Amino acid sequence: MPVTYSMSVLFTIATVLASVGGLLLFRRFMAPETLKQNHEVADPYSQFVGMLFAVLLGFMVADAMQRFGAARQMVEQEASSVGNVFRLADGFADEPRLKIQKLCMKYLDSVINDEWPLLADHKTSIPTWMTYKELWKACVKYEPVTPRECDAHQALLPHMADVGTYRRLRVDALHNGLPTVLWWILGVGGMATIIFTYFFNVEHLRLQICMVSIVSLVICLNIFLLATYDDPFSGDMTVQPGAFQMQLDLFKAEFEHKIPKSVEAE
Repeated sequence: MPVTYSMSVLFTIATVLASVGGLLLFRRFMAPETLKQNHEVADPYSQFVGMLFAVLLGFMVADAMQRFGAARQMVEQEASSVGNVFRLADGFADEPRLKIQKLCMKYLDSVINDEWPLLADHKTSIPTWMTYKELWKACVKYEPVTPRECDAHQALLPHMADVGTYRRLRVDALHNGLPTVLWWILGVGGMATIIFTYFFNVEHLRLQICMVSIVSLVICLNIFLLATYDDPFSGDMTVQPGAFQMQLDLFKAEFEHKIPKSVEAE
């Protein structure tokens, strides 16, 4: 499910209200004197539970942020590799050059307009895959004639291989999210941490309500960060296809100046 800002706000408000409601209900069944008598026992237990949950949540958030950054880097590397293929094709004759460069432009356009909206649903575009295969065939099956074409072809193939590598890594990133069982563990750990704050009696109830609200708020904010970074291609904060768009704009500008007049006349 895509994580949106409005969803996170509603979830946070609901959690804070539920936490405060749980505190008020708990205080109705537990006498203040009983809670004060058990402060010495409850305090180390609450620190232990809170520390374990904070470490677990912190590691998960850090890992999710790292995967988000890696996904952004994959997109940039894929777009850059396509750009290298486009420019190395300048070393070929007009006909194969035009074919490869048109396929590069078609591939970028398909990624931006066809495939990118599907990534939010963890899907890829079949037409984009077909264009990718056509580009591979055009690069692999080309037979260079002159030494310049041989050098350009030899340099082009590794970059085409990089396009395939980073594309596969980008697709794999769609399925690298946290498993459902870990989300359940986080939910139970968060509730346990909040419930432990009930075992302390603060003389002023309003002050304890503020403390419980702050604890639940911080937990919700961290879980929101985790959910946001866990899926880099869906929600309100996502990896954008800006690198692909930038390369496509450059291709269009360069391509217009490279078409020979004989081809334009045709």
